Amino acid sequence: MDKKVNIKEVETFWNSHPCEADAGTAADRKKYFEEIEKYRYSHNPTIPRFSNFQGYKGKKVLEIGCGVGTDGRQFAKNGAVYTGINIDQASVDLAKESFKLFGLEGEILRMNAEQLEFPDNTFDHVFSMGVIHHTPAVEKAVKEMFRVLKPGGTASIMVYNKSSINYHLEIMVLRKIFRLLLIPSFAPQLISKITGFNRDKLERHRQLFLKRKKITKQQWISMNTDGPDCPLSKVYTKKEAQKLFTHAGFIIKRNYTGYFNKTHYSFLGKLIPNCAANLIGKLWGWHRWIEVIK
Repeated sequence: MDKKVNIKEVETFWNSHPCEADAGTAADRKKYFEEIEKYRYSHNPTIPRFSNFQGYKGKKVLEIGCGVGTDGRQFAKNGAVYTGINIDQASVDLAKESFKLFGLEGEILRMNAEQLEFPDNTFDHVFSMGVIHHTPAVEKAVKEMFRVLKPGGTASIMVYNKSSINYHLEIMVLRKIFRLLLIPSFAPQLISKITGFNRDKLERHRQLFLKRKKITKQQWISMNTDGPDCPLSKVYTKKEAQKLFTHAGFIIKRNYTGYFNKTHYSFLGKLIPNCAANLIGKLWGWHRWIEVIK
């Protein structure tokens, strides 16, 4: 049986691993955030299209899990009245810094998505990109979204897609086979040289593999999404995602998939044409987007 993950464990993890904070290396802080932005949208060009950053001028937008502020800055640049929240202080600090450096208006707060500290009917739109599947009580977070949205308000939410190649092939098959290759002490360094995969993450996967005699299915999913120490990641089929939002009171507008990350397949991924990757993303992509209305 899986040990129940609490919200403090989630907070601790993201406080030590702010999302994509390691994608920038520049000493100049503005350039650092620009590097993160370039990395984010070059690796996943579907985000701007799905997020519709230009569509909320003058509207009150809440982003749940704003990370270092990359997407939030796009809403703010396009005239949205922006509020972003994070569960951890490190991400809040980075997001605030980035808004200040780029001269953008926006409120960044530390807050738990399961207990939003806003009055009912506050926002016109709620946005959350790959966040709520990390919180223990996802149902509470979705109900809170519904509560703080104005009648007729909208939400665009991304969760990990269970009906995907990433889940069925990469996580549940290939990684289980390849983890056996990590047993020799020299393996992480060698595999990193051959494939380009992050050596530190491979080292940590090896440590956990040798340490844990038994890994539950939920633990395996979690440690193979956002890093080996990620305490919790959930995945959703189309039907499960639909049920999650309709039970909270939302009307589903769209429920669709996108994004196939070729870099997960090292040099083999480079052989896949972009048109093929886009098709795979549409059919069996890792990101499931749910667009809803209150």
